[in-house]
Amino acid sequence: MSNVIEDRTEVPQRLHRANVIRDAVAAVLVTLAVLLPWNIATGITIAGTPGWVTGLLIVAALTSLAALVLTHVGRGINRESDDLTTLNRLRITLNCPMLAMAFAFLVYAVVQAVRRGGTAEVPPGMGPGAWLAVGGALLGAAPVIAPVGDDRSGSKACRIIGVVSLVLAFAAVAFNLYWRTRFVLPEIGNAETGTQNLVVTVAAVLYAVVALLPVLITSRWLMSTNRETRLATVLLAGAALVAGVFTWVLPVGRDLDAFHGIAQNTSTAGVGFEGYLAWVAGTGVIATVTVLAALNRNAVDAWRSAARKCLVLIAVWCSGSAVLRIVDLMMASALALPAPPYYATTLMAFDLVAAVVAVWLLLNSSGKVAPRMLLTVGYGALFALAVCRVIVGVALVPRVPPLNPDAITEVYGNTLGQQITSTFDVALCVLGAALVVIAFVTSTAERSAGSTVAPKAAAPEPESAPTTTITTYSWAPPTIAIPRAQEAAPATAKIFRPDPAPGTDRVAKVLAESTQRFAAGTTYGGGDTERH
Repeated sequence: MSNVIEDRTEVPQRLHRANVIRDAVAAVLVTLAVLLPWNIATGITIAGTPGWVTGLLIVAALTSLAALVLTHVGRGINRESDDLTTLNRLRITLNCPMLAMAFAFLVYAVVQAVRRGGTAEVPPGMGPGAWLAVGGALLGAAPVIAPVGDDRSGSKACRIIGVVSLVLAFAAVAFNLYWRTRFVLPEIGNAETGTQNLVVTVAAVLYAVVALLPVLITSRWLMSTNRETRLATVLLAGAALVAGVFTWVLPVGRDLDAFHGIAQNTSTAGVGFEGYLAWVAGTGVIATVTVLAALNRNAVDAWRSAARKCLVLIAVWCSGSAVLRIVDLMMASALALPAPPYYATTLMAFDLVAAVVAVWLLLNSSGKVAPRMLLTVGYGALFALAVCRVIVGVALVPRVPPLNPDAITEVYGNTLGQQITSTFDVALCVLGAALVVIAFVTSTAERSAGSTVAPKAAAPEPESAPTTTITTYSWAPPTIAIPRAQEAAPATAKIFRPDPAPGTDRVAKVLAESTQRFAAGTTYGGGDTERH
């Protein structure tokens, strides 16, 4: 499918507005990319950054912004088809420097991670500035008018990104496992230290698996072509960008993440830059088409399906974190560490409750199993639990003086005895807030759609069936009519008696006489009684 709409007269105003918003978002991302760190040693706000590197970043950002300016200044998107094709090529060309810078930093991060692995030196990693640069450059390089529908080139690019992310993540996990277990594996059979070495090995494997699971899940999202998984990828990438900015800007960020939001490789400190960069890059390729297709009343089910996929990610991560808290208790016991067990059990409780709530929402949010308002409240509870996980993950962990004070720099490092939280936990908090908004908006849209549906035409009343009149007789007390002068006698109830059968005349006569005597106050004794 072509990425350019040739007939300019058929482009609705809605597409113009959506693409203008896309370019505005791209400009904001590129601007923030220059202000935020690209790794632990590079960034405008980081002392010691080489001047030539800063200059290259600024030039790359200016070229990306120039592509956006040329799109909307003068004739811009109102050009003829041939000029529009030229403008699309110009957008790609002017955004290539920013993408080239991000690729160079990625290669440098991978090489340094291998070189410094297993040593006391900290690898450079990839900071939120690089994530923002990739997202902004890819959005800015998109066609001037993006079509609504499937994008084959975008699908192919996402599959490539997903495969590369998966390969890099597996390689990072393999290297980290080797460096962490190369000295303890040979000593597992030792009679004195075998148990401790075994516990350390199991802990290293479990930490690596839990860190790898989100990358596995999201790589499958990237390689999928259905709109629900694409929408979930867009939500996760947006949450990751917000979390990266939040973790770096706020002072508490270095406690939330020991590397201050600058992602290392996978399993070094949770989810690595192999995940963040892949999510943002995939979103930059498919965001416009995906979001445009989801911005209509018929896409309510797509938003809910995307929310359920995000629930799977949250449930897996929280369950894995609960398992790691059990591993922490095992290590503290086996290695005789002075870590108080209460904080690990408390953190495990929050992780388990959050996982249970996520699973409950996942099972009950499909169809009409649970009321929509109850689901909205459930999403709110999940968001609150996600925030509480981060708070207790910092507040309950004991602080210890660092063995090497020089290890805490202006960029990274803290005094926590153990780093429980990470930037990914903050991203899940942002994602939880987005799920609350989705639940509320989709529920409101569903109610409003139901109230605006035209009422069905009233069904014609069925013809009345022929009826049969049945005469019934009911008993009424006997009365005696006393006519008044010149007045009509009032209507009185009469006792209907069928014609007596032969031989019953005398009985009927006696009953009639007794009735008259009783009404006149005459007893059967024959005398008249005086009424009192």
